[in-house]
Amino acid sequence: MKLCITANGSNLDSSTNTTFGRAPWLLYIDTDSMDLQAMENSAANASQGAGIGAAQLVADNGAAAVLTGRVGPKAEEVLQAAGIKIYEGLTETSVKSALQQFNEGNFSTNTNSGGQTMNNRNRVSSTNGCRRAGGSGRGMGRGNGMGNGGGMGRGGCRGNGTGNGAGMRRSGGMGNGRQCRCGR
Repeated sequence: MKLCITANGSNLDSSTNTTFGRAPWLLYIDTDSMDLQAMENSAANASQGAGIGAAQLVADNGAAAVLTGRVGPKAEEVLQAAGIKIYEGLTETSVKSALQQFNEGNFSTNTNSGGQTMNNRNRVSSTNGCRRAGGSGRGMGRGNGMGNGGGMGRGGCRGNGTGNGAGMRRSGGMGNGRQCRCGR
């Protein structure tokens, strides 16, 4: 399997990097042959969208899985759409040590075969794919208008809500997520 590990350098003795989108190097390692291909992460210095850019690089290079500290929600969507498994929880260590831990099964993917998210951000609340939402979001309205809140709800449904606030600054609000359409 072709595994991408986020790193601070270009070889197995380099230290790992726990930030997916901002990692300076993406190391592609064939877990069967141990062949290594190092690629600088051209998205790392982007002012916005570094995670999405890194996810696209990983997909373009044919990785089957990513091992990193944490993947943001937008990058996670790109990786999952490309069918790439995500292994989170990488700590600062050497790439060689992280690879050994991976091969020993010390990391688990954050999705199962049904595509339901199993990490702390999104807990599955049913077995049939219907998920309850109940999240909070930060309103981004300006002036006297209502802000739009969008938060990740429990279970992976995106919560939609309104931010409340008035004045000339950004308003902060809490939004309650909607239940999914199955009526649960």
